[in-house]
Amino acid sequence: MEKSVVDLISSCLDSGNYKEALSASTNEKYANDLNNNCWDLITAVIGKIEDDTLILKPSLYGTCETLLSNIVKQCSPEEALFEFIEQIQVAKNNAQFAIVLDPVQQLLIKLSTKRFRSLEFTLDSMSTYISSIPLPEHQLEGKERLLMDSDVNIRRIIKIYSLLPPFYNPLIKEITLANANNTTKDILAAFLISLLALRINHRLFMPLTTISFSNAQKTLRHYCQGQTNKEIILTPKSTEQDEHQYEEDIKKNILVKALDFVLKTGWSIESLAHGAEAVGYPGVAHGLFPNGGGDLVHYFNITCNEKLVEQMKSWPKEGLKESKVPAQLIENAIMTRLLMIEPYKSTWPKAMAIQTLPNNVPNCLATLLSLVDDICYHTGDRSVDFNWYIRRVGLAGIYKASELFYLTDNSQSNSGTRSFVKSRIRDAELIQIALNVNPVAVAPQTLTAAFVTAKNMLGMNTLK
Repeated sequence: MEKSVVDLISSCLDSGNYKEALSASTNEKYANDLNNNCWDLITAVIGKIEDDTLILKPSLYGTCETLLSNIVKQCSPEEALFEFIEQIQVAKNNAQFAIVLDPVQQLLIKLSTKRFRSLEFTLDSMSTYISSIPLPEHQLEGKERLLMDSDVNIRRIIKIYSLLPPFYNPLIKEITLANANNTTKDILAAFLISLLALRINHRLFMPLTTISFSNAQKTLRHYCQGQTNKEIILTPKSTEQDEHQYEEDIKKNILVKALDFVLKTGWSIESLAHGAEAVGYPGVAHGLFPNGGGDLVHYFNITCNEKLVEQMKSWPKEGLKESKVPAQLIENAIMTRLLMIEPYKSTWPKAMAIQTLPNNVPNCLATLLSLVDDICYHTGDRSVDFNWYIRRVGLAGIYKASELFYLTDNSQSNSGTRSFVKSRIRDAELIQIALNVNPVAVAPQTLTAAFVTAKNMLGMNTLK
């Protein structure tokens, strides 16, 4: 039995066969089937759209746009419009809402002689969708209201508002003509008035008239009891990816400044709050970091690891062999990394304790493994056998032991720590030699030692 046009196009979209889907939508063979089942096809096509489809699957998004345009051209305007209106009301995300607007606009223009009732239904559906978005219940005052634009639902609403002017602009131009329908004027005017402001906690939050959609920036005015309080310039984000990067940039700026306060307030949310205030955000922005001081320690470790890699890239590579990793290079790498802690040495014991908390262990382990892997790689280790694991676990143990010794080292130029590191590397070399000579006999003890080392690094060993 031959597939219906709805099933055919749906399966083509699922399998990535976009050309066949587009071909089926314009094939005369399926013309009657498409016209009779346009409701189901519209539902099927829009159902393929997720919030991130435009970013992750741009070809799918473009195909769906073209399919909807083909439906508008071939199907009965009244029937197609009715289904599109339904899809606006039940849209699961902004992407589904957005992809419907252009077909609806085309259909409304087609129905110029009997449009006012359809327009009313359309605008009511839009209002229903906008009203369905939960409004934030934050009781923010003063500078704290700047955080409002970080709320997910506020971003959704701003995105929707940016989509509306291109939709209703042609209609506004049309009703300014001398022979325009008065009923249509009234319906459109009522809709625009309903969008003039979004009230949150009985306060005017976002007047539509203050948003410049044609420029590269949006101007949002905060109102308090009807009076203009402050103007904020927001750069619009074209994609979800950009929004994520925007948030990450804010967090990075806060973390950078927070490090300046560590010596005074430690690896804590207080430092994060001071860092936020230093870059112009309210102190409550520390809420962006669910692990509190743990996120600050994690950022510091990542930054130090990156600096170490950049330095190691410039080190001479002569004499590096796969079978033997130069001990001096490893020693220099460990010492270089340890000395990066120097500005915060007095507070580092607290940082180490924070890293052993359950919610911080994954980040701690990830940065440690990244560190030892970078050291091994840039000091010439290219092994692909069992030695790959032994060297990295062993080096992780050496680094953590050296870190503890370094915190108690008061010798000049940290010579005591360097001697300690040198001794631990020499011990590791002896183990490596033993493994090479008699791997079967030594491997069990080595694995046991590696397991104990890993537990020590995670703070899992306890005295009984």
